[in-house]
This record gives sequence, C-alpha cells and structure tokens, in this order.
Amino acid sequence: MSKKPFFDHFKELNIRILVSLVFFLFISGIVYANYSTIYDFLISPLLNAGYSNTDLVAFTIYEGFQVKITNTFLVSFILSLPVLIIVIGNFIKPAINDLTNFSYVMYILSFLFLFYLGVSVAFQTLPIAIDFLLSFNESDFILRTQNYFQIVFRIAMLFGISFQIPLIIYFLIKKRIINKTIFTNNRKELFVVVLIFSAILTPTGDPLTLFAFTIPIYLLIEFVLFLNKNK
Repeated sequence: MSKKPFFDHFKELNIRILVSLVFFLFISGIVYANYSTIYDFLISPLLNAGYSNTDLVAFTIYEGFQVKITNTFLVSFILSLPVLIIVIGNFIKPAINDLTNFSYVMYILSFLFLFYLGVSVAFQTLPIAIDFLLSFNESDFILRTQNYFQIVFRIAMLFGISFQIPLIIYFLIKKRIINKTIFTNNRKELFVVVLIFSAILTPTGDPLTLFAFTIPIYLLIEFVLFLNKNK
C-alpha cells in the first residue's frame, strides 16, 4: 500500500481538527445553556465539605463571567474527550505497527474508562481535601471563586491523566519496550515510587487524597501486570 503524500496527511489533519473543534463548540453551547446544573455539580465538593456557595467571593467585576466561560470550556473538553480521542486515534493509528482494530478499540475504551475513573475518584476525595486545606485557616477567610474552581479542575485533570499510567505500562510491556520483570521483581520499590509520585503531584497533601491517588494506580498497575503475565 502506497504512502500518502505529506500534503494529504496535512489536509487530513486539518479536517480532523475542524471536526473536533465543531463538536467541541457544539458541546460548549449545550454546557453553557445548562450552566446552572453544571455549577451545582462543581460546587458539590464544597457543600459536602460543610461550606456554602456563599463562601465563594468574586474579587473583580468580570470574574463571575470569566469563571463561567472557563468552566464551560473545561467541562466541554472533558465531555468531548471521547470524540477528540477517536479523531486523534484514527489519525495516528496507521503509524503504529501491528495494531489490530480490536486492540485499537480496547486502547480507546481503556483510556476513556481510566480518565473518567480518575475524575470520579477526584470528586469523591475533593470534599475531604477541601476541608483539610481550609482547616488551616484559624481566622475568617475569603475563598475566591476563581481559585476554588482552579483547584477542582486541577485535581480532576490530574487524577484523570495520572490514571493513564497503567495503560502506558501495559502498552510498553505489550510492545516489549520494557520487561515486565522490572515491576514484578521490585514490587515494594514500585509501590514507593507510586507513593512518591502521588505525594509530588497531589496539590493538597492531605493523607486521604494521597491514599486515594496511590492505591488505585498501584492496583491498576498490578492488574496490568496480571494481563501481561506471559510477557
């Protein structure tokens, strides 16, 4: 099969980017139209931590609008991720040797499952993480709206991306780029590395967030090693 000229690849990439952008803007419109529901969901960790949405304060006249637009785009990105990943995956798939259609679909599904699992775990731990951080304020404090949502999305994205580590390890072992024995013969060291990695990345530093970050990733790595038991 002849290779496509560079211009054809470039043209195809532009088309895929355009499709992704149109879909993203479509989802953004839906999210913006239903922002009150999205807002209630995003502040649920704060409410579950025992605080009120009245504790959120805007410091500038335009901050409320700025936060709304930013939240709309970030939520839209998370919701658009399946289409974005499929579009990108279909473009790079021909460049990966020996990748069957079944394996390709499984990689896509695994990526999305792990990402949304990470985001879900993040939202489960956010209330305690927020309460832990705010407990250090011995006097009255002002919680800036912009800062709160930055923390929420930072932790959610951090969990979602970090939960891809087991999938990356699976791919590297499957392609024989690394040997499984590196992990199986050094399980204690592996756990310590994951723990240190979690401690560095988790912005709150509280024990529960660290635990919620470390244990799932380590267990997923063990599951990956089990799936590659013959490698």
